Amino acid sequence: MSTRESVTCSQFKDVVTEYLEDALAREDRESFESHKDRCGPCQDFLTEIVDCIEDLGGLRVDSLTPERQAELVALLHGSGPSEKEVNSSLGASPEEMLLELMTHSPEQRVMMVENSERFKSVELCQLALNRGFELGAQDPSQALELTSLAVVIAESLREESLPPGLVIDLRAKAYALKGNSSRIGSDLVGAEQALDRASELISTGSNDLSVQATVHALQGSLFAEQLKFHEAFACLDRAIVIYRQIGDTAEVVRTSLVMAMHQANSGRPRVAVQSLNEILADADELEVPRLSLAVRHNLAFSLVACGRSKEADKLFPAIKKLHLVTRNAVDLIRFKWLEGQLAVDSDRLSEAEGLFVEVKQFFVDKEMAHDVALVSLDLAGIYLRQGRVAELKALAAEMLTIFSALKIHQETLAALAFCRKAQEVEQMTVGLVSELATCLERARERAGFGVGLSVAE
Repeated sequence: MSTRESVTCSQFKDVVTEYLEDALAREDRESFESHKDRCGPCQDFLTEIVDCIEDLGGLRVDSLTPERQAELVALLHGSGPSEKEVNSSLGASPEEMLLELMTHSPEQRVMMVENSERFKSVELCQLALNRGFELGAQDPSQALELTSLAVVIAESLREESLPPGLVIDLRAKAYALKGNSSRIGSDLVGAEQALDRASELISTGSNDLSVQATVHALQGSLFAEQLKFHEAFACLDRAIVIYRQIGDTAEVVRTSLVMAMHQANSGRPRVAVQSLNEILADADELEVPRLSLAVRHNLAFSLVACGRSKEADKLFPAIKKLHLVTRNAVDLIRFKWLEGQLAVDSDRLSEAEGLFVEVKQFFVDKEMAHDVALVSLDLAGIYLRQGRVAELKALAAEMLTIFSALKIHQETLAALAFCRKAQEVEQMTVGLVSELATCLERARERAGFGVGLSVAE
């Protein structure tokens, strides 16, 4: 065993007998114990060895079944059990293994997966992906940790030990969901890298249509966030065609909802209203509360964008009832954001400001920078209308930092232009208010919309 390099799980098992007999050199013992202290699976293995030795001390060989004798010999020789045998003997379900991994740092998780066969599990990878997708709208940072772990697990799987194409498909899905988590967390560069990798992988997988549709749909959401609406709609159209082909009605409705949301974001709210009304009945028929909520939320948002605030207001009671069922913090904060925009349309600026401040602080706490920047633009609109120069300049300085860091390049130029103009304000004049208002409107259109409620989160 090398004393200059970290010990692997295989090396740990090779020298466990020497360790127990105190026959290791001091440097090797220190390396062994360092690995033991940070590797849960090897701690379990060592404990089982010790228990085995204690059991043998009180047993006669002729009292053991042949199967138990073979098991103990294999264990003592350090060959180690297979993934299923280890997990069965330790009573570890995928849920328990995921919980075990998540108690360690991201770096330690990588090491544990790479060095232990028990974590190289398709079921564990799927569980991490499902949990990560479920958490996307509630806790983006935790969702990213889970989907990143799923990528590590998927990359550790050996293709030759599983059905052809399965590992490639799982890796494609893992990268796609990691990219989606990155997008929600405002890391658009990381999202693009992960989704590009997912797109590469589906071309060499098993041709699983469901995986292909997932990648296309999530790629479409990223393109929309980057304001590449032509590419976004092409990807979403492909996903909808595939979901219809395989008869997945729920995903047809979900992806159509995402399409409608981006129709509103791209300046076509009337088209979005029509699209959402077409899928409302189908969404309710599926009896998935969050899906029904998302359709109504986006319908209200699109109606507000069309200047039909009274119609939007009529949807609010049903939306509030669904929030009581779903209890999703991010969904609720986006609804408050929408309420703020409706309040602005009704000239209830004080109410709107309170809502926008609450929404902004929530996104600051969640480290969702893109949404912080967007709701800040709404706040800036209130300060501009009220001639509050000091608050406008302070907010503009803050937004300048955020938009500069978002790396959406030309899409944020209008927002940056507004921020710089606002910082130069010394006294409000009618002409300056008009100029800034035009600049702000352009910035709001170009920077994107965060009020919509997406089921891709």
